Amino acid sequence: MIYVIDASVACRFLLVEDLSDKAELVLESFLEGSCDLKAPKLIVYEVGNILWKAVKQGLIGLDEAVEKLSYLVKLKIDSIELDEKMHKSILVWSVKNDATYYDGAYVVSSKFSGATLLTADDALYRKASKETTTLHLRDYTK
Repeated sequence: MIYVIDASVACRFLLVEDLSDKAELVLESFLEGSCDLKAPKLIVYEVGNILWKAVKQGLIGLDEAVEKLSYLVKLKIDSIELDEKMHKSILVWSVKNDATYYDGAYVVSSKFSGATLLTADDALYRKASKETTTLHLRDYTK
């Protein structure tokens, strides 16, 4: 199985949050080679921002945040290159669905790659599932 993951899944690889246990199953499957993970490059920026926020809130230290971000990068999740056509589709989808451009990037990446979008974001799940194959992290099974 091939999944396009968003930051709501990737951050659960690194931080203990609701559904982190499910994210661990996804990560195990990926590391064992039983599933492939893809994401647009923006995932590193989004997860980096989440880690920055966790440091600012005193949830983790800076050194720990740096280690976690380094771990994510070393996973070498397949990067999806967004071309001009995809960027146009992202903007159209985002405006049409009253969603962020970031969320649109994951949806369009899923549509163009034919992979299932995997998200822990309830609102994104509801919007994306109308247009592309989408799985909520809570429903993931190994």
